[in-house]
Amino acid sequence: MNQIKSILYSIIEPLTKPETYQTLLSNIIMIIIYAAAAWIILQFLNKGIAQFFKMQNKGKNANKKRSKTLISLVQNVVSYVVWFIVLTTILSKFGISVGGIIASAGVVGLAVGFGAQTVVKDIITGFFIIFENQFDVGDYVKISNGGSPVAEGTVKSIGLRSMRINTISGELTTLPNGSVGEITNYSVINGEAIVDIPVAIEEDIDNVEEVLNTYFETIRSKYYLFISTPEIIGVNSITNNEFILRISAETIPGEGASGGRILRKEILKLFKVKEIKTPQPTMVQYDANQQNQG
Repeated sequence: MNQIKSILYSIIEPLTKPETYQTLLSNIIMIIIYAAAAWIILQFLNKGIAQFFKMQNKGKNANKKRSKTLISLVQNVVSYVVWFIVLTTILSKFGISVGGIIASAGVVGLAVGFGAQTVVKDIITGFFIIFENQFDVGDYVKISNGGSPVAEGTVKSIGLRSMRINTISGELTTLPNGSVGEITNYSVINGEAIVDIPVAIEEDIDNVEEVLNTYFETIRSKYYLFISTPEIIGVNSITNNEFILRISAETIPGEGASGGRILRKEILKLFKVKEIKTPQPTMVQYDANQQNQG
């Protein structure tokens, strides 16, 4: 019973002294000062990192998407480092041995590591994705794993453990980096729009090509996504009532399909203005009586 009283007294007795509250208040103020200083330092460091990559991105061959990816990564790493320093500094001010905590954390981390292999795999894969420049923020990619599609869309962010992809139907998908297998990046090289245009067989092919070529000279100034002037590759096929003209145009990365849709629309409008005919269905009347007589 006396031991219990002694324990309770040792707990309650410091609470009756004004020095206890003064020490507590000073410690709280110290924590606030360290946290505020860390926040201010991070603001300056983040601005400096962004400014550094902007300066590096002024060249003609600069990759803005790559710079955006690296800015986010470096800012995250710096943030972790700064807050770790603040935390260890505060603990040392309270007389807590940081070295002992780190040593204990190493032993515990080794034990936990066997149960966290997936997280480790995600982080390692994230390093390879970022530093091998497999894709960047803003790229349109298709992610597969073992031949099965996982996600397809525009990359919104890349982290050390996961990435976010905005799919074409509007969903925001978060993927662990370790689930990434095969990557198809549609934003690395220029796209190509290839369309087949049917024309009525009675039309003069030379006249049709002349009309199209004249119009194609103006299409680049109308639509930003065309890198080259569309050109007629040639006649792709001929039937009894039509011939097919194949047309090709180089576009900016990832915009081949959009370029094809634009070409079809503009050519259809042009044909109506120039009164160039497209093939019409041919109706054949079947006379049963004539067949029987034959």
